[in-house]
Amino acid sequence: MLPWATGLLAMVLACMAPLRAQGPFVAWPGAGFPLAEMRHVPEREIYPNGRPRRAGILDATVVFDRRTPWTQGRALRQLRKTAAILEPCGVAFGRVVLARVEFSQGFKGFDAADVEPASGAPADVVRLVSLLPQGTARPVAFLIGAVRGTDSLAVSYGPPETARSKPAYADTAWISYRSHWLPRRDPHYSPVAHEFAHLLCRCGHTGGPSRHLLHRARNFLGSSVLPEDCGRIRESSLVREAQE
Repeated sequence: MLPWATGLLAMVLACMAPLRAQGPFVAWPGAGFPLAEMRHVPEREIYPNGRPRRAGILDATVVFDRRTPWTQGRALRQLRKTAAILEPCGVAFGRVVLARVEFSQGFKGFDAADVEPASGAPADVVRLVSLLPQGTARPVAFLIGAVRGTDSLAVSYGPPETARSKPAYADTAWISYRSHWLPRRDPHYSPVAHEFAHLLCRCGHTGGPSRHLLHRARNFLGSSVLPEDCGRIRESSLVREAQE
C-alpha cells in the first residue's frame, strides 16, 4: 500500500472509532430482571470531539430489551442525538449506564391507559421500575417493544404534582421501537431527547409555527429547543453542576 493511502486509511479508522461501542457488558449488580447486563458508556462514545465544558451534568441510565429490535448501536445513536440536542441548553451527559436486559417471557410492551389507582402509573411500569438496582441514575430511558393505549410512541412519568414524595417510577421514559424507525422531517430529532426534556423541564407540549423538540404536532417535532424550555431544562434538579 502506498504511504499516502496508509495515512488516509488510518484517518478514516480514527474517525470511525468513536462510533463503535467500547468495552464489554458485565452482570448488572442488584438488577432483578431475568437477564441483566450493563456497561458504563465512556465520554468518547457520546462526544467523539470531547464533552462540552462549563455545562450542567446529567447522569442517566438507558435500558434496552434485547428481545425487541432495539440494539446497543441503536441505543447509542439515541444517546448521541440526545447529547447534541441538550448541548445548546448547557447540559451534557456525565455518568451513563447502558443496560441490556430481558423482561419477563412474552413481554411486548405495556398499556399506558391501564393505570393503577394506587400508584398512578401502569402496572408494568411499576413492576419493571422495581427491578432496577438501588441507586440507578435518573432519568431512565426504557427502550421497549411497544406502548399501547395512547397515540404516542413514547411516554414519560414525572412525579405527580400532589405527591409528598417522589414515587419509584418517577423520572422514567418509555420508548417504543417504532419511534426509532418512524421517518422524521428532522433527522436529528430523538424520542429519548423528547421524553428526557419532559422530565427535565417538568413541562408538556407546546405549539408554534416552527419545528421544535416539544411540539404537540408529530410532523413538527424537531431537534431545536425553545429558549424557555432550555432554561427549565438547565435548572432541573436532575442536572448537577460540573466539578471541573
